[in-house]
Amino acid sequence: MTVPLPPPVALPAPPGSPDALGSVVDQLTSAAYAAGLTVYLLQPAGVLSGWQGADATVAAAEVVAARAVAADLHEAVAAAASRLADHHELWLTVLARVMTLRDDQRSRFADAGARLAALVGIPLESGSAATPAEAVALARAVADEDAGRGVEHRALLELLAEDAAVAAAVLAGATRPFGGTGRPGGTAAVTVRLAVQLPGWGAGALAALGEEAADQLTRPGTAEGLTTAVQRWRPYASVPGFADALVGRLGADGVTWLLSVLAGLAGTGEEEPLAGLLAGALGGPGSLDGPAGEVLDAVHLSPDDPDGAADDQAVAMGLVLAAPGAGSALPAVWGRQLLDRETARGARAGAAGTRGGLLPDPVEASLTVLARSGDAGSAALLLDDPVAWTTLLSRPWPAGADPLRAVVELAASGPEAGRAARAALLALGAGLGRDGTGRVLDDTGALAQVRGGVTDLVAGQPGVLLPVLGAAVAGGALDARDDTALRGLGYLVTDAGSASQVTAAVGTALQAGAAGASAAEVAGAHVAVLEYGERLRYALAWGHTQSRAVDAQMLWELGVSQPLSLVSGRAGELLDVIEAPVADLLDVDGDVEIGPDTGRVRTAEDAVDFAGAVLGPDVAPGAFLPSGAAARAGFERTADLLGRLVAPSESQLDQLRDMPLPDLSSRPRRGG
Repeated sequence: MTVPLPPPVALPAPPGSPDALGSVVDQLTSAAYAAGLTVYLLQPAGVLSGWQGADATVAAAEVVAARAVAADLHEAVAAAASRLADHHELWLTVLARVMTLRDDQRSRFADAGARLAALVGIPLESGSAATPAEAVALARAVADEDAGRGVEHRALLELLAEDAAVAAAVLAGATRPFGGTGRPGGTAAVTVRLAVQLPGWGAGALAALGEEAADQLTRPGTAEGLTTAVQRWRPYASVPGFADALVGRLGADGVTWLLSVLAGLAGTGEEEPLAGLLAGALGGPGSLDGPAGEVLDAVHLSPDDPDGAADDQAVAMGLVLAAPGAGSALPAVWGRQLLDRETARGARAGAAGTRGGLLPDPVEASLTVLARSGDAGSAALLLDDPVAWTTLLSRPWPAGADPLRAVVELAASGPEAGRAARAALLALGAGLGRDGTGRVLDDTGALAQVRGGVTDLVAGQPGVLLPVLGAAVAGGALDARDDTALRGLGYLVTDAGSASQVTAAVGTALQAGAAGASAAEVAGAHVAVLEYGERLRYALAWGHTQSRAVDAQMLWELGVSQPLSLVSGRAGELLDVIEAPVADLLDVDGDVEIGPDTGRVRTAEDAVDFAGAVLGPDVAPGAFLPSGAAARAGFERTADLLGRLVAPSESQLDQLRDMPLPDLSSRPRRGG
């Protein structure tokens, strides 16, 4: 019988490379020395005298910032180097002891093997030799000694691991002043933090990060890979230098592709990170300038493309606009594109992809962001197009038009308010011309909800009001846009409150001499516009009544008249006789029933009175006519240009019913 020795206990070296760690310690020690030297060299620069001007102030601030960063860096790197040096020393100690244990193990097993061979001897031919008790004891002693080595080895590795954890905590703490988290992937956070503190160095560093992010976001791969990239770079999306480089590297194609990805995620609950990244990168400060502005100009939503991809892009735009960080420039640019598409398609942009209203309405999202931003310039940019006004005032607002009202009020507070006010008048006047065939804005829809804001906008711009009135008295025919704007002003003052506010604004501007020598004529023109507005108010009421009458008549025709025409015999004849009186009694016969126009009628004498109240009875400065005569002339000329409103014509259904029908009395009734 033989006595085997147990297998040696594994005694592996500690994981990692002590040489690599030693190299890191050397580098950190050098870096700490360099940082300390930088602090020492920058100290005199902070107190140099004789620097003057804004550049000197900026330079001094940068020196102070660099010195502060260098001091923090010296402290952090020195602490890291010292702690890693201690860990490196412990590692070498542990490694040396492990090597000793291995040597002891090899020597002991070699000696024990030789002794066992001598004790046991060579087996006999008839069987195994007897096993001396001494051999068994030797094998047991070797096993016990080796187990002890294993216990010591494990304790050494545990000690090294515990020290490594403490060292890692010290390193993590050293990075916190620079934005580090101590977790893998924190390099970008430290770079961004330092770039903000050291703008001269940081511009290039941020640009490099932005380009790296763009490459990762557009790299072919799995959805999980894209999600990881989005999560990594989203926190830095709105940092200006990073955002510019990211968007510039993505280009229009890259941004459009990411929008298509976002559209595919819409409604899944996973769209928010990518929407937030795009909102920060595209909508941050300065997004209309530089690379971001160029890309935004190139990322264009097709206004009339029937392909569903365009609606998907509109949905993605809405998600980006609804995400935090969208800024104010992005909704102004994309809001106009979305409104252009609504105008061309006759339906809400992205309506086909909003999951039945579960996703944000892109236009409402743009208005909400604008209102929240407080950027009057961007609000005016959205509203400086009559088509945008028409679309906004024509669309339904089930939850109320508060976002639109807020944007109108915001636009009125900025330096570009005049352009928005002029566009509003052109939208209000559309379809009101003598030969106008377009639809007139409904004054009972969104306009009724935001009329106060529109009035504030227009009344607050005498530089728009007076030229509109002045064009009417300048002589000759008005061009199409001036005529539309004049009628739009008339539409605005159909409301008594708006008329009073606009009149006060016109009077104040005239008293200040804003109209010069034509002040009295402009005063007369304003009264003519008030008269036009009064008549238009009645015409609008008549139109609403007619519309309701036609709707009621059509329902009666479809629901009652046509079914009754199928009744035969004497019952049918009786129903024919009583149908008309019943329809008249129920007010469903299509007749428009509205009282007479009892609104105030303004004449040239009212124009004279207004001019006298505003300018006084004397001749207006520089005028060739007394103010009364000039006001009368301005009133008459403007009234002639506007014309007199007449009630709308009968509906086609009414005209059809009034046509003479052939005598069919000799023909038998159906079934008769």
